[in-house]
Amino acid sequence: MKSFNILKKIEERLSGKTPVKLGVNKKNELVRLVYEICCRDDKQPARVLEQIGMDLLVEEGKGDFFHRAKRRLMRLRYPSYVSDADPHLVPLKMDETRSECRVWDFEIDPGVIFVEESVRGSSWTEKFLLDFPNAEIKEIRTFREGVRSLPKTDPVKQYAQRRDNVFLVRNKDAFIKICPCTKGYRRCGYWILNVGFGCPIDCAYCYLQSYSNAPGLVLAANMEEYYPHIEQFDGKAAGRTRIGTGEFTDSLALDKYTKYSSMLIPFFRKRKNLVLELKTKIAGIDTVLKEEPHDNIVISWSVNTPEVAQKYEKGGAPMEERLNAALEASKRGYKIGFHFDPIIYSRGWEDGYREVVESIFSKERLRKNTVWVSLGTLRYMSGLKQVAEQRFSDTLMYYTGEFFTDTDGKLRYPREVRIDIYDKMVRWIREYDPSCWIYLCMEPEEVWRKTPLRENDYRYRG
Repeated sequence: MKSFNILKKIEERLSGKTPVKLGVNKKNELVRLVYEICCRDDKQPARVLEQIGMDLLVEEGKGDFFHRAKRRLMRLRYPSYVSDADPHLVPLKMDETRSECRVWDFEIDPGVIFVEESVRGSSWTEKFLLDFPNAEIKEIRTFREGVRSLPKTDPVKQYAQRRDNVFLVRNKDAFIKICPCTKGYRRCGYWILNVGFGCPIDCAYCYLQSYSNAPGLVLAANMEEYYPHIEQFDGKAAGRTRIGTGEFTDSLALDKYTKYSSMLIPFFRKRKNLVLELKTKIAGIDTVLKEEPHDNIVISWSVNTPEVAQKYEKGGAPMEERLNAALEASKRGYKIGFHFDPIIYSRGWEDGYREVVESIFSKERLRKNTVWVSLGTLRYMSGLKQVAEQRFSDTLMYYTGEFFTDTDGKLRYPREVRIDIYDKMVRWIREYDPSCWIYLCMEPEEVWRKTPLRENDYRYRG
């Protein structure tokens, strides 16, 4: 494992170079900085230490050695660093024996399917189980009972094995909830229809890696009980309101098994105020295409550059296939959405993202059927980077940009960098479609104001 070998070289070099014995935390910070510079610049540790003048630092003596070395490494890793910025230098946690996560092949083959007794006799459950004749079926009273029956393991390994277990449950509450957003950050007015938890796709930036404590994919087996809650919400909604199933899972990745789309699309066609969004990274949408489209049904795709999709979205469809699927959906008559989220900053990032914008909006049918585009840049809670470094051999995206803790506690690119990214993305899209609704995902008021959005971009009007 290349990354582990680099880490060992750094530790060996620092152990032999430092004139004082460093405490664990100080050593971890220096190792982290050297490691990220090595990865970002494709340099060996010896070259990085030479670049900061490590030999001279050693000759200068023990006095304040750590802070002198850290300052030089910080200037190299974070050129825009200021004293009150917090890059959160967490320790590197790598295991030489841990293998790269398995790539999903668009099929699931669970060893065990846990079924809550309250949904064991439902027709939906029976149909679902027919697809998995080789799986062991375990009836449980509650989801927690099923979890307790599994052997305990470390969270990273547990997440990697989540496709081995499926839980069919009866959801009893939190059918619909507002999309979470930090105080001071502008809301986009989105609501979540909670139909399941867990995604089979492995994205190196996915928050579920450090957020999920479910040892499997959790699916609601009582969709018919959702309908009255949706009807009630529709009746109370003040105007057109967007609601989607893609917050805690991919809306369509398991659709050929769940058939959720064939249940939700006909039901939402009759809703007065609600607009259903099914968001995905896959291309196989046959179940969706069999349903009759409607103006309040939007099929959307998370999009990125082909390189980012290939490197960091393991198990997602290649970008060309996603766009072809979007074209097929638009031909069928569906409204389309696109989510450039997360946009990954690197040197020359503009070329790749402008090409994706062109590949979408240069097609007349896609351009006319696209009702919204969201923009968001890479952001994460500090622990996520550590998990991704253990699960993926290539996590360069965490090192190509500078990340500092923002007011929401997440690590983000500096605001001026994000504003520049959004400014360019908006202008490129507007060159093709001046009327398309564009909004920002999880950004504060300041970033919205400094991005060239129109006044009516601040709220979805349908």
